[in-house]
Amino acid sequence: MSGKVTQFMKTQKYRFDFGADGKLYTTIFHGKIPQPELRGMVSSLQNCLYGKTPDVIFSYLKLHHLEFSDFHSMESTLGKDRAMGWAVYLLYSDTYGKMEEILGDADFHYAVVDCQESSPEGYCEGCYYALSRLPLGDGEFQHNFIGQAFFSDKNGSVEGSYFSIRKAIGNVLYTIDSSEGKPVLPTFGCVDMAALLAEIETINSKEDAMKTAIR
Repeated sequence: MSGKVTQFMKTQKYRFDFGADGKLYTTIFHGKIPQPELRGMVSSLQNCLYGKTPDVIFSYLKLHHLEFSDFHSMESTLGKDRAMGWAVYLLYSDTYGKMEEILGDADFHYAVVDCQESSPEGYCEGCYYALSRLPLGDGEFQHNFIGQAFFSDKNGSVEGSYFSIRKAIGNVLYTIDSSEGKPVLPTFGCVDMAALLAEIETINSKEDAMKTAIR
């Protein structure tokens, strides 16, 4: 075990969801991953094509001699309505309950979604978000969310945009920082949502989010 003390750790269930370009790549496994190693694993997903995340996670587990089992990954369709529905719920809902129903019994959950879709008429609608769920013990969880939803017209002018950083201990989401109108994250170009995911627990302002996600 490379000197890692895991014999007193409880086996946990880990789930990663990375979605873009109409696809959702899900990785699930059980394991005993010390916090420093878990942070390193999440950081290793930066600059990684979303479709490669299962391979990167598996390689990290093997390379660092981490204890894991039941590793499996899957690919599913991620339509705009599904992605936007999740984003809008997490941006505006007072509770996290609907996401609990989707995730089932995962203890740790990390997710990134990057969705942009243009209509034949030239209109564009999309969302970005990064999300983490971490167990606190006694059945409680800490949730961190950074997201933005937007709509633009055929001339590229943003008609509507809402950005928010939200957190929860337990099931009640509260807003740390938000912005409506001008997008905080660009509606086109390169937005590094995996970098936001890696730093999500310490980002508390839209300025910090911009510095992290825009390279």
